[in-house]
Formats: sequence, structure tokens, C-alpha cells
Amino acid sequence: MKVLNEKLVPLPVVAKILEEESKRRELSSIEAITLEYAKKFSKFTANDAEELLSELESMGLPLEVAVQIVNVAPESEAELRTILAPLSRTFTADDIKRILSAVAKYKREEVE
Repeated sequence: MKVLNEKLVPLPVVAKILEEESKRRELSSIEAITLEYAKKFSKFTANDAEELLSELESMGLPLEVAVQIVNVAPESEAELRTILAPLSRTFTADDIKRILSAVAKYKREEVE
């Protein structure tokens, strides 16, 4: 198998891709384990994850950080600031509230 390109995607999208692929063929053991992990720890549906990712990027967050926010789904300012720490940008209290509000808007009530 040859890698044609790479793209950062959040866990719910990984789960969706692997579920679709499993309908076409049997997944390798690594793919099956990855699918199980992605389904277990996804806090959003794939569509909601993509919408949230887009919303976070429109707030000026780099894709790498936006993907981590989707994967972790921080609920507190402290959790979010930990993810944002590597950025040289200073985030105001309003910035933090907007990001946390966006996360809460898309987050599933119950994780399967």
C-alpha cells in the first residue's frame, strides 16, 4: 500500500473512514484496533467534528490545535489552556469562552 497524501483528522472522522472501509474489506488488526479506539474515545459524530473543526479554524486556530481540541473536547478553561499553551498567541477570557462554547455545542450527550 502506498501513501498518497497525509491529512490531520480528528478521531470521529478516523472512525467514520475505517467503518466505511470495513464495509468494503476486512480491516487489518491495527485498523480494527484503531477503529475500536476511535469509536470509544470520540466525543462527537464525524459530521459534528468536521463542523467544529471548521468553526475552530475560523477562530484563527491552526489545524493541528483544532484537531486536538476536537479529540480532547476540553470542558474547562484549564484543559483548554493546556492545549493552547504551545501557541504564541495570547487568548482572552472571551476567546476561551467562545472555544469552550463551540465544543459544548457539538459534543454528544452520551459517548458510545
